[in-house]
Amino acid sequence: MPAYLTVFIVLFCLQANSQTTRFFVSAHQDDWQLFMNPNVYESIKSAEDTTVIIHTTAGEAGSGMGNDAYYKAREEGSLAAVRFLSNTYGSGKNLGAEMERSYVDLNGHPILRYAYRNTVIYLLRLPDGSGQGHGYALHDCKSLEKLFLEEINLLKSIDDTTVYENKDDLINTLKALVQQEQKDNAIEFHLADTDRTVNPGDHSDHQTSSHFFQEVAHDLGNNSLYLYVNYHTASLPVNCTEQNTVMSAATWGVTTAKIADHRHYSTWDDDHNSWIGKQYYRKEIIPDK
Repeated sequence: MPAYLTVFIVLFCLQANSQTTRFFVSAHQDDWQLFMNPNVYESIKSAEDTTVIIHTTAGEAGSGMGNDAYYKAREEGSLAAVRFLSNTYGSGKNLGAEMERSYVDLNGHPILRYAYRNTVIYLLRLPDGSGQGHGYALHDCKSLEKLFLEEINLLKSIDDTTVYENKDDLINTLKALVQQEQKDNAIEFHLADTDRTVNPGDHSDHQTSSHFFQEVAHDLGNNSLYLYVNYHTASLPVNCTEQNTVMSAATWGVTTAKIADHRHYSTWDDDHNSWIGKQYYRKEIIPDK
């Protein structure tokens, strides 16, 4: 049995005696629903813990801004999915669609933040880098991968709210984000697996977002990494329970409904649905510094 399968059973027993802040890094706004669920669901259900979902890119596939822009449709899909999961447990009146919206200054950069009960969503809105990291002409072919490899400087968010001067500037900003939300809790980072033998054929933005946060994790020390297989799970068997598979399908349905509401093609299709009910990952421990 692969090592990452054995971890699946015990994830949320590990921190049972302490409060935890879990950072789910989702390069695009519909990644966590397909590759990191039901772990996101279990984390949101844990009321004493904090769940932080970070979307590093705008996921706009090289398109522009506007009321029905693709990036906005995908953002609304992620926000709606968070509200759905938050409202699937407990009793009493739910909070509705209103979310606490603000810009937080982190390392001199204003970043959009949403909050809903114990869940926080950050939207950095950096340019989608394309599957291979080449970037798109609209954004001068700049990408996260090129910034990480120090092939470029000055990576600007697509909404023109901020510019990152270089790789270190973005790393320091991400570190400030983690410290902002950590409080005194234990930390977990949930990221794409950067071992290409385990996670082949992955998107450049998934991989590079993980590389950035792995640097943050090692710099901070004393935390855990949960490294997920992404696209490759389409060819792997369903490994979630029947109940969790239903929950994951429902989460995806809410996501894609919002995307369609904004006049973009529905992603309820055979390709995307092939990822439902599958969650494969392994764990690494980052020791204290």
